Amino acid sequence: MSSSASPEDPSQQPLHQAGGDAAQAERAVKEVIRWYNARLTEARDSGLDAEAADGLRAARDQALDDLDRLEDAGADETVQIALAYAARLRELSGD
Repeated sequence: MSSSASPEDPSQQPLHQAGGDAAQAERAVKEVIRWYNARLTEARDSGLDAEAADGLRAARDQALDDLDRLEDAGADETVQIALAYAARLRELSGD
């Protein structure tokens, strides 16, 4: 069965695929970090208020912490991180 989802677009991938959980989790977390970094750049360029920028920064920093956590995460925690960040990416992307 083929899918129209592009392998480069984690927001279009199923929430869970057998095997490769660590790679999936890492890709999803990094994509969320990129999303927050882009919004922070836009915020800086557009003069977004400090409170909104702080919220974006805090969410990005949490994602960075979760990326670090993946290094030592067991299989169950890795799956949970992968699922959480795939869902967050879909939410942030408006899908």
